[in-house]
Amino acid sequence: MPILIGLLGAVTLASLFMRANWPFELLNHFRPHMIVAGVIGVLACLLLGERWEWAAIAAGLALVNYAALPAPRWTKPEERFASTPGVTIVWANVWHKQGPLERTLAWAKTQGADVILIGEYAPSEAADALPGDYPHRLYPAPAPEGLKYARRVAAFSRLPIENSQIRQGPGPSLRPFVSFSVRVGDQSLDIIGTHPTPPTWPRLLRERDRHIATLAALTNSLFVLAGDFNATPWAPVFKSIPGRRVGGYLLAPTWFSNLPLLGLPIDHIMASPTIKVSAYQVARFTGSDHRAILARVHP
Repeated sequence: MPILIGLLGAVTLASLFMRANWPFELLNHFRPHMIVAGVIGVLACLLLGERWEWAAIAAGLALVNYAALPAPRWTKPEERFASTPGVTIVWANVWHKQGPLERTLAWAKTQGADVILIGEYAPSEAADALPGDYPHRLYPAPAPEGLKYARRVAAFSRLPIENSQIRQGPGPSLRPFVSFSVRVGDQSLDIIGTHPTPPTWPRLLRERDRHIATLAALTNSLFVLAGDFNATPWAPVFKSIPGRRVGGYLLAPTWFSNLPLLGLPIDHIMASPTIKVSAYQVARFTGSDHRAILARVHP
């Protein structure tokens, strides 16, 4: 047990003092796991008769990791807003697979989604999906050959789309993402669907952070920003994402969610602070490595 607690201490220190550097940046995404590990260390020391000093060290590490969590920046869903004009938005990363795409679209339709945003859009024609139900569509052309990490985002909407644009993320992956507006009552709501690169390698981490940094300039007073950001709410880069996250985050993983102990919330629907929310939901497994998320927002 002392060896495991010592390892937890080393991981904690690396995540705190080298948090911006790859690969130590990745440790920040597991901050809640480190808190749980510290608590388990305390209990194990007490139950196994280890010296109380090790229990105290494990407790201290749990507290340090808890203190490192940023203040929650989220909007709590409140059912009382359901009767006001709103729009239901679904985001899902379908892993470039046709089956998860079809199941996600079918689920979103049954939930009454007004706008569906799809990351890692599968290689199919948008006209083949949900014919007649979502007549307003926006999706980039397939990525050029040779761009290994290029991904595209597609949008399906029951509501007329205005001011639509297909934007390019920073290089070298140049991940295209979409922005447009819809009318909600007498308000114009800006919607952005995006998918920065995963921080798998130092270059991709820097590209992810540049991609996220560009989003602030694209958001106005009323916006919803949805995507797979490849960042948890306690990662350093999360503070650069505009708006507040819809729904809580600690107990609702969206990636690797079929592995409860390792799942992470890296898919987010963010909204400007004045927007109210009446519903938030994480979908069941559809065959992708991500789960879809849904929010009902009210400008």
